[in-house]
Amino acid sequence: MADVGNAQREIRRIAYALWMEEGQPDGRDREHWEKAKEIWSFRHRDDEAAETKSQRSGSAAGDHAGQTNAPARRRAHS
Repeated sequence: MADVGNAQREIRRIAYALWMEEGQPDGRDREHWEKAKEIWSFRHRDDEAAETKSQRSGSAAGDHAGQTNAPARRRAHS
């Protein structure tokens, strides 16, 4: 997962750039912050997806080694 501090700094830089591009308007800080979070998430969507996939496969491999998702077969009694 991306470091939260680094993510916050990057979002702050994006919000600042949006504010500057729009002529430094007053009272739109929340709007710029929310838009910056959307931009940051879009830019990092592949990183987050890869991490989630890695966590799932790592967890499955570590917790259920040797097991499959196939249902167990019953043995017929003679």
